[in-house]
Amino acid sequence: MSKEKDEKELPGPWRQIQSAIWLIGLAILAWQGWWWPGILVLVAISGLTQALIGHYLTQTTEKQALVQTRELGLPENCPNCGGPIDAAKVKWTGNHNKQNKPLIVCSL
Repeated sequence: MSKEKDEKELPGPWRQIQSAIWLIGLAILAWQGWWWPGILVLVAISGLTQALIGHYLTQTTEKQALVQTRELGLPENCPNCGGPIDAAKVKWTGNHNKQNKPLIVCSL
């Protein structure tokens, strides 16, 4: 894959943060007259901010996908006692059976 396809563009509100960083940074550089080394600092700040935002968005997306997968993989009722199961209250241990479904052990 090419590098262009690997890089994802930031969603709308996050792009606005990048724009604000550049506009405010350029205004400060013009005001202080600190163009040459200042532009390098601005590029570094912009790059670090974009990397941190991208990392945050990736983690958030992965957590949402995991929660959704867990909710879809649980039965409505416990196979051992017949009680209702809530995905938010289940203690996930990472144990899976051969069908790659979570093992349900009722603690009641």
